[in-house]
Amino acid sequence: MRGQQFFDDPSFPFFIDRYTIKQNEIIAPHKHDFVEFVYIVSGNAMHEWMDKNSPLSPGDVFAIEPNTVHGYIGSSDQETIVYNILFHRTLLEREMEALLRFPAFIDFFYLAPFLRNNASFVPYTALDNYQRLQLESHLRVMHEEFKQHRDGFSIIIKSRWIECLVLLSRYHNENRESLQAPNTPSSYDWITSIVDFVERHCEQELTLISLAETCRMSVSSFTAKFKRATGMSLVEFKHAAQIRRACQALKQSDDKIAIIAMNVGFNDISFFNRIFRKYTGCTPREFRKNKN
Repeated sequence: MRGQQFFDDPSFPFFIDRYTIKQNEIIAPHKHDFVEFVYIVSGNAMHEWMDKNSPLSPGDVFAIEPNTVHGYIGSSDQETIVYNILFHRTLLEREMEALLRFPAFIDFFYLAPFLRNNASFVPYTALDNYQRLQLESHLRVMHEEFKQHRDGFSIIIKSRWIECLVLLSRYHNENRESLQAPNTPSSYDWITSIVDFVERHCEQELTLISLAETCRMSVSSFTAKFKRATGMSLVEFKHAAQIRRACQALKQSDDKIAIIAMNVGFNDISFFNRIFRKYTGCTPREFRKNKN
């Protein structure tokens, strides 16, 4: 699925719907180029993800990253009502920079999905009754504003959605803290998930302190375990991931080198060239010339 199917206005890549998964309905495994956010209002269904089925219950909430294959299977005895939000990260480009400094947000929005294949980790954030009331009040307003498209609807939706993301991050953090120790992920689980996270989001401004806090580790402990897992420091690993992505772009596109540098997270072209040569042994221009 592509965003063009859902986003009428490219400058506001957002879609919200409250829909029903019918009894025994099968929504075939699929992927999309946008983020999908799901909240279960009522009923039960199965979520197909990472080659296994996970049960969904009222109050469950989760986010699906772009290009992640997943699907749904309706319950045999009842319908399931779901709020579904689709959006591109460009919708909150500036806000994302601030949110990514918030460890609880990184934990909920990015790391929890990577840990769902770990049997010791609660697969979805399950909200309590008070949290559900708070979230559903925002979702109702957003849904109504989206349907009516009145003047200023996009401003209301955007502000409400930012508030939802902050609240959900808090809920996830609070609910995780309430788990008993045997059910929480090990430090190894967090480190391996952080490695995947940095690889996927290497263009973002990630700090050692925020990532260490997310893993509930000291900076020194996180640094040692990250290096043991990757053989590199966080900065070295991030640079390597950025250069891999830049090499791919140089091979597959005709974009200017300065644009590619910016897209992978380098604002200083001279620094980009220096790091690129360090990891590849040549300049970006030489790499592109010799790509064949």
